[in-house]
Amino acid sequence: MLDIIRSNTQSFGVKIAFAVIILVFVFWGVGTIRDTDMSRVVAKINGEPILIQQFEKTYRNAEERMMARDKTMTRDRLKAMRLGRQVLNSIIQETLVMQEAVRTGLDVSPQELRLAIGRINAFQNDKGQFDPEVYKRVLAAQRMSPAEFEHDMRTQILREKMFGIVATSAWVSPTESRETYDFLLETRGIDYAFMPASNFADGIKLEDSDIAAYYDSHKDAFAIPAKVSVDYIRVAPELVVKPESVSEADAKKWYEENKAQFERKEAVKASHILVRLDPDADDAAKKAARESMAAIQAELKAGKSFAEVANAHNPENAAGPGGELGWVERGRTVRPFEEAAFALAAGSVTAEPVVTEYGLHLIKVDEKRAGGTPAFTEVAKEAAQGYARDAGREKLADVVDGLIEDNILGKPMADIAARFGLKVEQSGLLSREELKAKLGVTDEGARTMLASAGIPIDTALEAGDSYLIVRVGKSEAASVKKLDDVRDEIKKKLVAERSLEAALKAAADKRKELKDGPVPDDVKKSLGLRSFAAMQRGGSIEGFLPNKPLNEAVFMAKSGVWLPTAYAVMDDKGASGAMLVRVASIAAPKADEWEKIRPGIESSLQQAAAEGVLELFVQQLGARAKIELLNSDIVDRVNM
Repeated sequence: MLDIIRSNTQSFGVKIAFAVIILVFVFWGVGTIRDTDMSRVVAKINGEPILIQQFEKTYRNAEERMMARDKTMTRDRLKAMRLGRQVLNSIIQETLVMQEAVRTGLDVSPQELRLAIGRINAFQNDKGQFDPEVYKRVLAAQRMSPAEFEHDMRTQILREKMFGIVATSAWVSPTESRETYDFLLETRGIDYAFMPASNFADGIKLEDSDIAAYYDSHKDAFAIPAKVSVDYIRVAPELVVKPESVSEADAKKWYEENKAQFERKEAVKASHILVRLDPDADDAAKKAARESMAAIQAELKAGKSFAEVANAHNPENAAGPGGELGWVERGRTVRPFEEAAFALAAGSVTAEPVVTEYGLHLIKVDEKRAGGTPAFTEVAKEAAQGYARDAGREKLADVVDGLIEDNILGKPMADIAARFGLKVEQSGLLSREELKAKLGVTDEGARTMLASAGIPIDTALEAGDSYLIVRVGKSEAASVKKLDDVRDEIKKKLVAERSLEAALKAAADKRKELKDGPVPDDVKKSLGLRSFAAMQRGGSIEGFLPNKPLNEAVFMAKSGVWLPTAYAVMDDKGASGAMLVRVASIAAPKADEWEKIRPGIESSLQQAAAEGVLELFVQQLGARAKIELLNSDIVDRVNM
């Protein structure tokens, strides 16, 4: 439900607030500020208690979000990262802002609240009007009451007002945006000499002692990780109760109870051909775009298929193959495109190009789908899957407990699985990282398997949305590759390293001979000097991989000056070497581009200034506040 709020709050204040302040959304508990039982309180902010229930909900939300973002993340790692402190900090910041809003007399009227909720697309009917029945159904599907949602929405609006007022004090100098433009888009012409490390390889002589010393000091690089092979039974709700086993009556009952989940908006299955055109384009660009579109229409009239023409002319990432956009629901695209697409009959193409902020479109509609709730017969399969999922969740704990018990008793895995209609799978020998990748287990689960050779695992291991009942079979201890097996590999590494060192030394010696100013022709020839006309700030030399220290040095140097040191670089084919660089010219950005880029730079600077003001505002609130931590064990997840 938070997504509904976020997707429909696009004002400046809200965007800044989310960018700077809010780490996770605070779900307020059912307790009130009159609660005085300190065993239920995590902290107090200016006397206002933060209840354990509130903290736990916020923590779980943050935990789930971070684990979904990083599949290798574990709860232990989050604890070590002090996630609890981060979550408490976000709650404190949120509370301080809301207290300040109340102190300054800000409020949200019932009319404001109604208007804000009415603008949310998820609560509107196919005519774009707020529908109370749709509102109730959507909230019910999210297991949220109107009172809860309206409380969250009121809080959101109040926060937006507070941040909007604070952000108005942000100020950007009128000259700063042009200075930023000149700084960011300045380019530098350079002359450079590249000395490939491979030119020095023949001069590198290695002794057996060199190879042995490298091996001894880099044994971690030649480590063979411990491996185990496991038999496992995967348990998930959809495996405990299979959709194909669900009766029509049960599926239909589930459909009736969950109709809101099947509700869909009116949609068209559309394709398009796009000619890009900037909204601020000049007359010449507009004329060129219209001519390009006319040529495309001529190809269609000549008999070419829409898909063929779309593939030939659509810009990159403008659509899928054949110009396909898939199903487009009402309210999910820009209005001119939507109005034209929904006015078309299935199988037809717009007679004239449709103009949007992205350019000129020819739109084809392949199919049309009415809005509303589909009949059970149309979604019987999905309803059966939903019933199976819910029924499977109810039985999951009992099935997992039964499997664990049988596994501890050492019963044959095939018999254990068959008892519950499941199957046994084999992993083959896998390392810790391979176990995580193939089985989907957490880092902690992989470590448990590696440590459990010959020992029954008396728990179920988490693997994404499922659980694994595991029995470890064959295992191989960690070891290190023998020196003879990696001798050639080490030799290759050492030759590469020492060749690069030799190249850098030769370049450094050559640099001592070079003088700033114009480069004589004989020096250009001896160095094999090459030029690159327009190096961008943060960019790279054509044909070479990015090199941040080199780029920064180029943009700090004056024109006609050699950089004082040689740089180790790598070309785009993976060859390393040493490079000497001279700044040949400095070019300011084109003046005629300024007005096009100006709005974006001004907006970015204004937003950055507002973020700074808001950050300072929250810091000042914190500095004046009385904050009491009453239950650090909960926050730091001690014994949890």
